[in-house]
Amino acid sequence: MKRIIDEDFIAMLEGHDLSIRNLMNGLFGGNRRSQAYGSSAEFADYRAYAAGDELKRVDWNLYARFKKLYLKLFVDERQLHHRVYFDTSASMDWGTPSKAYTALRIGAALGFLAVQAMDRVTFYGVSGEICQDLSGTVMGKDAFYSAVESLETLTFKGTSELGKAINNTHESGAIGGISVLISDFLTDSDWKEAVDLMIQKRREVYLIQVLSRDEITPEISGKYTLRDLENREPDYRSDFSKEGLRAYRDAVAYHQGELQSFCASRGVGFFSVCTDEPLEKMLFDKAVAAEVIQ
Repeated sequence: MKRIIDEDFIAMLEGHDLSIRNLMNGLFGGNRRSQAYGSSAEFADYRAYAAGDELKRVDWNLYARFKKLYLKLFVDERQLHHRVYFDTSASMDWGTPSKAYTALRIGAALGFLAVQAMDRVTFYGVSGEICQDLSGTVMGKDAFYSAVESLETLTFKGTSELGKAINNTHESGAIGGISVLISDFLTDSDWKEAVDLMIQKRREVYLIQVLSRDEITPEISGKYTLRDLENREPDYRSDFSKEGLRAYRDAVAYHQGELQSFCASRGVGFFSVCTDEPLEKMLFDKAVAAEVIQ
């Protein structure tokens, strides 16, 4: 597999960040606002003094004006933990460039934005009913570059039971952050279950669909022998007439509409990309419009 990132890739991401829609709880020591008050330099509010409060936090200027004690409250900055899940089934190893390569590029971009903001990120590979930790907890750019080297050796084969695999992971997701599932979603597995499980863990959830151009608008005609890359079922013949191609495109549009409708009903961000699109379009048009990146 080609290198996922290079210097131009990193330079392209400078000045951008993940878009965190809600205030979240996390670990101390990051750049994200939490729902609590803390000790950063950014003022947030006042509250009345209570017995046991630190006198050094009293605003003595307010005391001089109102003869009452008030404490200064500051924004609490937390470090979030984001999770990126890759569907590693055989169908992802298709297209030019492959859906696998495109998925890894998008996931790496999100991971870089996370560590650039002093957050943590973990990458997972979904294979069968297993959700494998591919990177451990990544903190800082050096750890990120090491994680990317591991991602470049990832193989895509077999099937992926998205719902069962994510249900089987031991990661609780209790620390605030976003969860991103990247797949072609051309599967009979219960991807809706995977979404609901991540929502139950009080995550901000995003689905990213990756398709190849010949899956969206196949330019073929006549009789072909088709093979299922994942389930190894017997080959079968199909006649791609104009009517057949029209029915296929309608089926693709219906499937994407189902993804969009389900995500909208759950408050989940969603966008779809094609592997032959420029990465800039994927990230700075579609991901920004879906409020994944800002």
